[in-house]
Amino acid sequence: MPKPTRLLPCLAVILLLSLTGCRHGASQANTPAPASTSTATAKEGLARLTPQQQHDEEVKRWDAWPIREGHSPERAWQGVLHILRTVPRFADITPEIAGPALGMPGQSLPPPLRGYSARIHPDWALGWVLDERTVVPMLEVSVGHRPVPGSTYMDPAPVCDGPTDWAVLRPELEAMGFTLWAQWGALDYSSANDHYALSIDLLPSTQLNGRLCIKGITLRPMPQQVRP
Repeated sequence: MPKPTRLLPCLAVILLLSLTGCRHGASQANTPAPASTSTATAKEGLARLTPQQQHDEEVKRWDAWPIREGHSPERAWQGVLHILRTVPRFADITPEIAGPALGMPGQSLPPPLRGYSARIHPDWALGWVLDERTVVPMLEVSVGHRPVPGSTYMDPAPVCDGPTDWAVLRPELEAMGFTLWAQWGALDYSSANDHYALSIDLLPSTQLNGRLCIKGITLRPMPQQVRP
């Protein structure tokens, strides 16, 4: 099985770069600028700064992002399982289906992105993106942490407090036909069944005695179903 190609940057990066253009809740009703414009503007602004200034600016934007109550990574992972069980084709996944299944609104990112993002903890965000602009479309659901210098480790315990971790998720997926796993490192798995290809990113938690927490799940159609 070939290693899956990342078609989008990390969801957390998308969320951070588009903070100034995104609506992070119904209370912000202004129509956002197109993602291509707001993201390009953010990138151009950051490019003129030193690395330390870029980091400081990212932290400032993160801290200005309101924390939203009521969103749960646990609900999101269970929602992915629900989609796999009830939606037979990737082409049938819409924001109206994905949002309720994942326990999040169907749309808050500015077009052309389709998805939702929310800061759910002082150090963590949760979101999903449905991207159909590429040759192989994808649905990515993931958590991301606040900007930190370099390779600083941030323990995922605050977003790993539900019963769904890798030890629980794997047998659930295998019951749906994801029985052959390719492992691209200790924290990166991929598999496929007759309808979907998926990849799983994990994070170990030292606070939870090495428990492997879910960082992100990406769904794609099988190659023969890319353009049904």
